[in-house]
Amino acid sequence: MGRFFRSLLHFAPLMLPLLIVLGGAACATASETPPNRNAMPAARTVATATHEPQSVAAAPAEPPASASLAPSTEGETLVIRVAEPQSDIPAYERKDWRHWIDEDSDCQNARQEALIAESETGVIFADSDECRVIRVNLTGPYTGERFGDASDLDIDHMVPLANAHRSGGWNWSKERKAQFANDLSYPNHLIAVQSSANRSKGSKGPEDWKPPRSGYWCQYATDWVVIKQSWELTATRREANTLRDMLAGCAEPPSLVVMSAGDAPTPSATQAATPTVTPLSDDAPLYDPDGPDRDCSDFTDWEDAQAFFIAAGGPEDDPHRLDGNDDGIACNSLRR
Repeated sequence: MGRFFRSLLHFAPLMLPLLIVLGGAACATASETPPNRNAMPAARTVATATHEPQSVAAAPAEPPASASLAPSTEGETLVIRVAEPQSDIPAYERKDWRHWIDEDSDCQNARQEALIAESETGVIFADSDECRVIRVNLTGPYTGERFGDASDLDIDHMVPLANAHRSGGWNWSKERKAQFANDLSYPNHLIAVQSSANRSKGSKGPEDWKPPRSGYWCQYATDWVVIKQSWELTATRREANTLRDMLAGCAEPPSLVVMSAGDAPTPSATQAATPTVTPLSDDAPLYDPDGPDRDCSDFTDWEDAQAFFIAAGGPEDDPHRLDGNDDGIACNSLRR
C-alpha cells in the first residue's frame, strides 16, 4: 500500500495539467445546461396566420382579422323571413348536428380552427402535433373579458343548433346539419365566448337573451340576420322585432325588411348574404323625396309598392303610410 501512494506522488506532477483541463470542461458544461428534473417540455407557439412555429420571445405576427368583425353591412338592406315555429316537427336531437369535425383533415377540428382564427396573437398547442390549442389571446365579445386559457372558452354557434332546428333546419339532411354545425366560411358563425355566457344563452334567440355587453348588440343582430338569411332559416315575429330594435343602435343602421316566409326568396348558403331590392318597374311611380304623396292605389303590383316603400326609407320610416300594420311590408292588399 505504501508503494502505491509513493507511485501516485511520483506521477502527480504529470497528471495535474490533465486534471485541470478535464475539470474546466466539466464546469463549462454544467454552467450551460443546469439540471432541472421538474422541467416540462416547452410548449410550441404557432403564428395564427401561417401555422409555422415561432419563438415565444419573437415579435408577434401581424394579427389576423378578428372573427368578431364580420363583413360590413352598415347602411345596407337585410331581410328576415318570419314564420312561427311548427308544433308538429321532430324533436331536436343534438347528435344529428355532428360537430366538431376536421373537414380539411389537418388534425385541427372546427373548434381548434375557430380558436386559432380568433386569437389576436399566436396560439400555443398542447404538443408538437399542433392538433389541440391550450393557450389563446382574445377578448370574449359577449362580456369584454380577456382570455388566455382555451379551456375557459366555448365555441358558440351564433344561431344555436336547436334554434336552427326549429327555424327550418329540422328538415335538412344530416350532411347539411353537419355543414351548419361546423361552418367556418362566415367569420362569426362560430365564435369563441366565455363558457358561462354561452350556457346562459343556450338555444335562446335575441328576444330572450342578449350579450351582457350592449356595445356588441349591433354586431350580434347583424350576424344573426345574415346567418339566418344565408341558410334560409326563419325568425319569429318577436325575434324580428327585437332584431330591428338592436340594429337601430348601429352607427349606420342597416335596413331590416321583415317578410313572411313565403314571400321573398333568400340566397342559398353558398351565395352572398346581402340581398338586393327589386327595382321599380317602368310604369311604377318613381320615388321622389319632394314628389307627391302616394298610397297603395297608385301601384298595380305589390313588388313595386314594396320597392317604393324601401326607397322612401322603410321599414324604419314610412312617410307615405304604406305599411298600415307596421309589419315591415307595404300594401298588404296588393299581395296575392
